[in-house]
Amino acid sequence: MKFYFLTLLAFLLFISCQTEIDVKIPTYYNKIVVEGYIENGQYPVVSLYKSMPYFSTMSTEYLRDSVVIRNAKVFITPNGGSEHELFINPIWNPRWDYPLLYAYSTQTLVGELNTSYRLRIEWNNKVYTSETSILNTFDLDSVGFVPRFGHTEIDSIANLRIWMTDNGQGNNYYQFKVKIHCKQFSDRLWITTIPAAFDDSPFKGQSFNYEIIRGAPSTVFMPEMTERERHLFLRGNYRTGDTVFMKYARLDYSSFRFWNSINGELTFGQNPFMSPTPIISNIKSNTGEKCLGVWCGSAAKEVRLILDTATTKTSPTSSQPKSDWNRQTPLQCQTPP
Repeated sequence: MKFYFLTLLAFLLFISCQTEIDVKIPTYYNKIVVEGYIENGQYPVVSLYKSMPYFSTMSTEYLRDSVVIRNAKVFITPNGGSEHELFINPIWNPRWDYPLLYAYSTQTLVGELNTSYRLRIEWNNKVYTSETSILNTFDLDSVGFVPRFGHTEIDSIANLRIWMTDNGQGNNYYQFKVKIHCKQFSDRLWITTIPAAFDDSPFKGQSFNYEIIRGAPSTVFMPEMTERERHLFLRGNYRTGDTVFMKYARLDYSSFRFWNSINGELTFGQNPFMSPTPIISNIKSNTGEKCLGVWCGSAAKEVRLILDTATTKTSPTSSQPKSDWNRQTPLQCQTPP
């Protein structure tokens, strides 16, 4: 009898703890997302999207018809210059099969060093503005492949390291990006490194070295891959046979604030255990609404490196050499032709 009484009591306690929760998802309102870049020697590129509800169904058709903004008016005015209108064009394939590869651009304007640029976007009866600057470029002291962590020699896998000296003048903000071309895949877009941007506060006016870790590329519409192919595609280091293109740039402060605030999202992705961090945009609206995205000016240079086990030394780049370079064990490095 006692057993039945305890069983009944446990059952009543169990059902009494159940509470029906009715979760109401708030109405979602699309916001404009701006991804704009201007770089020395390059045409400006501005991609415009509508933000997406969290539970949206992803497809090329949805992106094309509901996300990519194709009916905006986009203008750029350099400091002391005339206004240039940008028009939507394909970055690569002139088809809408690849909606994320479309952007507003113009061939009437090329980015110049030490120049500021004002962006104006007219869309949906609103005006969005921003301003950025292309500052001056900087040089690296050295760059090359080095043994990965925990190893004393380079095998088939290596890390990429740069040596540089901060000029100590004012506040400097740096950004590195990479592309990998190898047998398995070729990056079409520049991949941000980890962190996405950093300032010179820890080493102002000093020489330092820094590991260039490739961030995770976008997996949107990633083709079917085996587990090994996926591992190679998402890797942060470099393998024998890789041709690595590295872009190193100085940013202005407003661009740095955006990239610095987005570091956590780029590093940890959609980790459910990570608290969301506010992302600081430099886009403003005439209505005062919160905007998403960035208008980023960068003073950039590029270098090409080839990880080739046929040689065990590094040819100097235009910014080399350094007297202590041979302390490392880098492999072949080449500057762009």
